[in-house]
Amino acid sequence: MISPQAAPWFGSDRKLPQFYRGLQIRTDSNLHEQMQGLITTLLPPAAFPGRRPKVLDLGCGEGALAQRLVDLGYDVVAVDREAAPWQAQGPIFLCIDLNHSAAVDQFVSQYRGTFDLILAVEVIEHLHSPWGLLNTCRQLARADTQLIVTTPNISSWWSRVWFFLTGDLWGFGPESLLDPGHISPLPVATMKGILQQNGWECQRVMAAGSLPIIWAYNWKRLLLSLVLLPIRCLMRGEKDGWVLCYHAKRRAPEAVKKIAPVASQHG
Repeated sequence: MISPQAAPWFGSDRKLPQFYRGLQIRTDSNLHEQMQGLITTLLPPAAFPGRRPKVLDLGCGEGALAQRLVDLGYDVVAVDREAAPWQAQGPIFLCIDLNHSAAVDQFVSQYRGTFDLILAVEVIEHLHSPWGLLNTCRQLARADTQLIVTTPNISSWWSRVWFFLTGDLWGFGPESLLDPGHISPLPVATMKGILQQNGWECQRVMAAGSLPIIWAYNWKRLLLSLVLLPIRCLMRGEKDGWVLCYHAKRRAPEAVKKIAPVASQHG
């Protein structure tokens, strides 16, 4: 369902800036195109006669994805903590810091139970509380709302190599704390658990973005990816894709179980 392919056999992707109608796409290569294909498959506008499907785009940046969705026939509310970068025409823009609980509470009170689809594309890794974000999304959702969340893939073959060489997760080292501001790395098992605890049923996890298996970014990465080819068959888990995309559906209220904190057995 993800297209263009997230893990082509060969590529020289240099992660250069991409744009949609002059708006910079501040995600990995191909991710917005992949999201467009996924969204139009899961939630085609034609399935909503008499109205436009209502979409929430959290962490919208300049508005490239929100603009793309408005052009496709969706009614979009876009949220970001900074108003200055916003340039899209058509979506409703709200300046909200998702790390600020009072601002989030006010937003929830205004839009509770509103959205058919909620997007958190490359935003959850920037937040102090991933649990808080997904709980907020549940409150903003209708009974049949769908959720798409993407995160940097810390299980990718490149991230595994980087961790082996440096002891840091790719994209979450000291240099990433301020720019791009990555503070919450999320393994797959943790992300699935957070979804479940906050009223979401994970439907699938998909590799997204663009991370070639043989990556000719430069001669060093080309050589390294060639050397790793025999080792790839031993790797388990989500080794492909620069990004992981989680598709979830809201669970019925009676199916949501609150998990109490486990008391310490020591001391």
